[in-house]
Amino acid sequence: MVAPLVVAGRALLWRRLRRALLVVLPILLAGGLATVLMLALVGGAGQQEVPAGGGGCPGAAIDSVGAGTSIDGLTKEQAANARTIVAVGRDLKVPSYGWVIAVATAMQESNLVNVPYGDRDSVGLFQQRTAWGSAADRMDPATSARMFYTGGQQGQPGLLDISGFDRMSVTDAAQAVQRSAFPGAYAKWQPLAMQVVGDPTVLSAACYANAAFLSDGTAGGKAVTAALAQIGVPYSWGGGTPRGPSGGFGVGAGVVGFDCSSLVQYAWHQAGIALPRLASAQAASVQRLPSDPSAWRAGDLVFLHTPGDPPDYFHHVAMYDGQGGIVHAPRPGLTVEVVHDFLTVDYYKRELAFVGRVSSPTGGAQVVANRG
Repeated sequence: MVAPLVVAGRALLWRRLRRALLVVLPILLAGGLATVLMLALVGGAGQQEVPAGGGGCPGAAIDSVGAGTSIDGLTKEQAANARTIVAVGRDLKVPSYGWVIAVATAMQESNLVNVPYGDRDSVGLFQQRTAWGSAADRMDPATSARMFYTGGQQGQPGLLDISGFDRMSVTDAAQAVQRSAFPGAYAKWQPLAMQVVGDPTVLSAACYANAAFLSDGTAGGKAVTAALAQIGVPYSWGGGTPRGPSGGFGVGAGVVGFDCSSLVQYAWHQAGIALPRLASAQAASVQRLPSDPSAWRAGDLVFLHTPGDPPDYFHHVAMYDGQGGIVHAPRPGLTVEVVHDFLTVDYYKRELAFVGRVSSPTGGAQVVANRG
């Protein structure tokens, strides 16, 4: 089962190695694996390791962001399973290094494919045996990932039970959970697992299956759902329309995607509301809310402003996800992403101007006939 992922891994690694080598190699030589991963986690937009949520994702109902987006070199199924592993880890407050361990383990055990067979009675992403849980649980990607982190149903230790796993090598930490007959087999997957976890669509993955906005029927909930579906789409300055990604101009020329305000405009268009195109015009069209986050709800717009900006100018707009995070198109060279617990990031705390709610048509927005 390993060969297809080896081919995909080689292609992915060679494409990205040249971009990352100058930064990664010196740190690796110094033994700083955690630091390397943090470079990917921080990215350009202040993405933090601080998890959202905390009870563990539900099983088959998991809904992680970017679920329909491919990762270069991986199939959609492999990419979706990587996102699920990270989303469950984030929800269980597993440190980001643990996500790398878990993804590397699944690469070795199942090729990141949820297979219904294996050695003797082993099945699923992590090839867990019958003692770990029912066949249905072991074949559910979210549940099997949760068991990898927290342990099996007959007392088998999970990663969180391994004292000091965050100071162990990937292969030693994985073996402490899996107890494989091939204890050194996980080491070769460490570089690829780091690359996959650092992909924006994986790094942004979170459990939204219990989020109220998925079922509350509100326009804001529909807008957030539409924005989350664009995770991984490139930033394109001047790009994006109410109907989807498009080519930009200037620094966005030749890139098909969204900029910050067009993503917001697009998402709200899918919810049946027409907003102005530019962030400052959007700011003028919304109802300003109290600064207390408890007053905010999914779909509200987050506007950033620097002291040197004119009073009515806002250089960035994002969409609140209802769970302490924002969905946004950050800047050239990056992609649409989620920043979890954004108010813990100094940049956003410093430049947050206000949060606003998209109003009814009488308040400046227009209802549109949504034809997709």
